[in-house]
Amino acid sequence: MTKSSIISKSMKVLDIICASRARLTYSQITAAAGLPKSSTHRLLSILREEGLVAVDPLRNVYGPGPVLMGWATNVLSAYDLPDIAASALINLSREIKASAGLSILDGNKILWLKMIDFPRRHRHQPRVGDRTPLHVTAAGKVLLAFIMDELRQDILSSIDLEKYTHRTISDPEKLIKEISQVRAAGYAVSNREEFLHEVAIAAPVFDHNGDVIAAVSMWDITGQRSVKDLLAHRHKLIDTAAGISAQLGFSTVGQGDARLSGSRLADD
Repeated sequence: MTKSSIISKSMKVLDIICASRARLTYSQITAAAGLPKSSTHRLLSILREEGLVAVDPLRNVYGPGPVLMGWATNVLSAYDLPDIAASALINLSREIKASAGLSILDGNKILWLKMIDFPRRHRHQPRVGDRTPLHVTAAGKVLLAFIMDELRQDILSSIDLEKYTHRTISDPEKLIKEISQVRAAGYAVSNREEFLHEVAIAAPVFDHNGDVIAAVSMWDITGQRSVKDLLAHRHKLIDTAAGISAQLGFSTVGQGDARLSGSRLADD
């Protein structure tokens, strides 16, 4: 197959349409694909006939078609999130030599779905099915940072910011400020906030709609490394979360890279 084949060109057009969170006009697709207008028109016609692309006749904009959406739904329903994330979490744990986990939002707590234990003694290691308060965990902060504003406000108004250690954020205004920094940085930190002997960082996982659905975390005990030591590997963590997001259909096209911002998050 050559790069000039109709299949390659069709894939390019589909990738442009699926990567956009908004429906696109014919002109926008043509410009993004870098193809002649006649070629784009022909490709869109073929893709529409096959049900891979749909057009809104009122606004004359294009989006994924019913056949393509059906394929995506079938693929996602064939695997659950822990299975999709398993190999990525194992690789992260082995490379960083730290424990790794996957969690989701469950009311005003996080629910642990997958755990990869690194062979060190973690006295309070969470287990699959455990629930942990949002405000003391890196994963909880990530989920709070990237959920919809209205849902975040509802959760923050209902949770009890109980102090677990002297480092726990128990002031609502400080937590809101921290969440804002997490959103800017693209990752979160829990620096001895749940247990004095434990440090952790976490990054968000997004679905095909761009909505946050989970968090990938890695953590270690303070006797082995500090939060700064973990942060030295934050790019690997973010890349792992991004890889899981990509398997769920999320595209980073048009997304800003904020990995290096958020100065407070790197403070020990």
